[in-house]
Amino acid sequence: MKTFAHRQRGAVAPLVALMLPVLIGSAAFVIDLAYVHVVRNELQNDADAAALAGAHALVDASSATVRWAEATAQAQQSVPLNRAAGQSLSDAQVQTGYWNLKGQPSGLQPQTLVPTVWDAPAVAVTVRKASGQNQGPVQTFFARFWNILGIEQQVTAVAAPNSPGTMQPGGIFPLAMAQCLYDNYWDRSVYPPRPRIDPATGKPYVFKIGSGYHYGVCSSGEWTSLLNDANDVGTIRQLIAQGNPVSLEMGQNIWIEPGSKSSLYQTVQNCSVAGDRSCEYVVVPTVTQTDNHALSPITGFACLRILDANGGQKYVLAEMSNRCNTSLAGGAGPNYGVLQPPSLVQ
Repeated sequence: MKTFAHRQRGAVAPLVALMLPVLIGSAAFVIDLAYVHVVRNELQNDADAAALAGAHALVDASSATVRWAEATAQAQQSVPLNRAAGQSLSDAQVQTGYWNLKGQPSGLQPQTLVPTVWDAPAVAVTVRKASGQNQGPVQTFFARFWNILGIEQQVTAVAAPNSPGTMQPGGIFPLAMAQCLYDNYWDRSVYPPRPRIDPATGKPYVFKIGSGYHYGVCSSGEWTSLLNDANDVGTIRQLIAQGNPVSLEMGQNIWIEPGSKSSLYQTVQNCSVAGDRSCEYVVVPTVTQTDNHALSPITGFACLRILDANGGQKYVLAEMSNRCNTSLAGGAGPNYGVLQPPSLVQ
């Protein structure tokens, strides 16, 4: 045993020498890759901020136009305000076009696209830390032993102003509208989508909304008690005053209630343009059809301007609008005139 132990003396030093490159390599992977990951997150945050800044400048609701050039400039101007790897950024690629919120098709589409209600104008920002861009690749530490001086990184962010797929409590007016009503009076061939214009007045079409058996299917709007089946005036009147008590989302079934409930039209008149204007612009759920006392799925959330109401003839006088900007929205849905603040879509 003494002879065997004597023969093993001095074996540790060469073993350490042989393992040293492996140890250094492990340190390179642990430290360098962790640092690269940190810098990549910084670049992603920078791209996100620039895309959101550009998206805020995209839509001018007052003139119903998309401001492509302004959005590009705003995104570019925000890039130097951000830092990565301890240095200010100076380079980014900014693109604008349409983004389909359903991913059909995927990717940024050209500005020449004829948009649908699912297409939103978008700003895409790509930031690279590579040769000749933003002070070169991410510098390494231990990987330099293998002559790896830097690692290139690239990130992309896409932001768009979009319409809601969900509405938080307090955001819904309890009048469910037939989808075909929007098909008749809503122009989805342009962006932003907008009310169709009556050539006789040069203004949005004004129309009456009432029960289907009074005004026809495509001029139909019925009171809805939302998730609870409650066919009484008190429940609907409370929903007019307070909105939906819980969040609602597209695809959920809501109750379409029968009966015209004449007294409710007076309540609506009091808060319409003809009254105190507290319900002048409202967000209403659209449904495939407004069958009486039946469950119907929500197909979208629409903006309606209520001008007046008539209890005797049992109708709400209204026009389509794109002036419903709300913070009580979330998700993504078709654009029926309700806009929420821009968000990241990629």
